[in-house]
Amino acid sequence: MTRTLLLTACVLLLAGCSPDRDNLMEGRNEKELFLNTSPGKKMIVDLDMCTDVDDACAIRLATALDADSIIDLAGVALSVTGPNNIEATRGFLVYDGKTDVPIGRSVVDNEPHESPYWDLMAEYDDGNGEVYDAVTLYRKVLAEADSPVDIVTTGYVTNLEHLLKSGPDEYSPLNGVDLIRQKCGQLYVVATTYPRGHCNNVHVTYAARKAADYINKHWPLPILFFTNEVGGRLMCGGGLQAVDTENKDIVTRSLLAFGTHDGRAAWDPFGVWAGAFACGDVTKLGFRRGNLKIDTATGDNRWFDDGENGRHFTIYPLEGDRGYYNKEMDSWLIKKAKL
Repeated sequence: MTRTLLLTACVLLLAGCSPDRDNLMEGRNEKELFLNTSPGKKMIVDLDMCTDVDDACAIRLATALDADSIIDLAGVALSVTGPNNIEATRGFLVYDGKTDVPIGRSVVDNEPHESPYWDLMAEYDDGNGEVYDAVTLYRKVLAEADSPVDIVTTGYVTNLEHLLKSGPDEYSPLNGVDLIRQKCGQLYVVATTYPRGHCNNVHVTYAARKAADYINKHWPLPILFFTNEVGGRLMCGGGLQAVDTENKDIVTRSLLAFGTHDGRAAWDPFGVWAGAFACGDVTKLGFRRGNLKIDTATGDNRWFDDGENGRHFTIYPLEGDRGYYNKEMDSWLIKKAKL
């Protein structure tokens, strides 16, 4: 071994890396989606758990899919802040038997700071959660991964903006962009409206608008957007509420605390469900390539179709019966429920 190669190997080992594990995505076509259907693929779910109760369904789907080895839930990040949302998230994970899943605290003080279902979830908190700030969680999971890590974000993408801007740390000598390029599989983002419109996750605050615009322009790989006009027309939780007549399960109680009696629009759980299956056959989804423009002053977004030069992708349903998607998602809620 030459002196140069020896020094390089030493640096990699000191940084906690090895030459054969450094780039999991070597040879990837960086202009195309990376739809990984491998059983037990690693996934981080980033939630705005408080702005709506669909996040309770989303986190249940993640734990249920993990239990069946569809995914390996490597972390849960939060894009909102509050007095006990960390405790609520930990409580839910304890309730669903996923005590090994670390939590990422939002790196931006995003509102709202309260939720009608946090308290009932927090009752199950055991105080033993492994908690990091969200960027540290991302960097740790990505750096330590020995297989590609998918990300599903269902809320504000402020954590991802800061991940992109992050520098080397104790977990990796790489900056955020290079760490994403080498370790991140597919990024699935629940946001925007096709072909034009407003979406809560993009327009509600300036921080949200700025972050959405930043990842649109700077994420080094194609993003797959689950747009508002698809997931927002689906429902999740109604099937669970119909069978949980005594309101025993934590998801049922969360839905009721929010004032929901027959399910809720499925923006966030749809993203987790479809991302977990990498938009495979069971999800019955098609893709279109395009370019996205976000007005950071108003939050208005516009998609421009471009089959050859589009940087990112959106989905559209191939199944005309919305009930198909609703039943598929509810089946996972019920499977994991404590009735």
